[in-house]
Amino acid sequence: MVPLFLSPWRHGALTTCLAATLGATAGSRHFTIYRLEPARHTPSAGPELVVVHTFGPEQIDNNLGFYVANELLPLLSAARGRLPDPAPTDEPFAHDQQTLFEQCVGAIVRSMDGNEGRAWHRFYVNSLAALEAAMQRDQPASDFIGPFGVIYRRLMELARGISLLDAGTCFGFLPLLLARRGGPPHTIVGCDLDGALVGFANAYARLAGLANVSFTVADLLGDDLARLGRFDTVTCVHVLEHLEPAQTLAALRALWQLTAQRLIVTVPLEEQPDPRFGHRQTFTTGRLEILGRELGGRFQTFELHGCWLVVDR
Repeated sequence: MVPLFLSPWRHGALTTCLAATLGATAGSRHFTIYRLEPARHTPSAGPELVVVHTFGPEQIDNNLGFYVANELLPLLSAARGRLPDPAPTDEPFAHDQQTLFEQCVGAIVRSMDGNEGRAWHRFYVNSLAALEAAMQRDQPASDFIGPFGVIYRRLMELARGISLLDAGTCFGFLPLLLARRGGPPHTIVGCDLDGALVGFANAYARLAGLANVSFTVADLLGDDLARLGRFDTVTCVHVLEHLEPAQTLAALRALWQLTAQRLIVTVPLEEQPDPRFGHRQTFTTGRLEILGRELGGRFQTFELHGCWLVVDR
């Protein structure tokens, strides 16, 4: 199971008690890990871990992923190495790295508020404000917000027409930023395979009064993708690296069928796929050029915080 996450901002008495009665198992700038021994009647369960984080309400944004990936996951790995080996079914870290990463980020967000909807709304408010500020800077910070501010600004410059689909939208930041800015595009849709993420994005859009953006569940490799219709611009931002190599061209062809004017694809530049984020393949501009030729349109490739492929009809 995922460790229990506590916030001093919300769980002050509990975190003070932990610090006073237990020695920390591991710690960093933003996280302290404590080990709880099992209750007497459940000794076979093995010890549990509690993570205390230092983030305040104003820091609950997409940069949590940066700190989880670079601080917390190594700490949990070190803490795991100090624990006795439990039975496989009781292994508290029997996750792939991507699942553990995602669950830790969600647990931090939820630790800040007893109401999950309110907690995720704060995450969206803070993330979108930080991204809009990053879009104004030419030298982004080396975190999870800064580079995407540059990427989203370039995507907005490249978008064509009055309708846009963001495929594999994740939290839906690009569609929401476009909707907050005001059109064109006037019709904005985000789709993702994860229904929970689609729900979070739709909830924020509804509360923010953004009537020109919507989110739906869709599989880029599914048979019913065509139901979404055609869009002047289709974007696919840091999605293809999550697919198996053999699936890549099929996914691009499916998106090309939805594209009336321009398809824009961005992928990270990596020497090896990063398992923390569920990456399964790497790309170069040369590989994107080969994929662009397969689609049959006019295309260009370039590098900007990753590799880009832009294909026009």
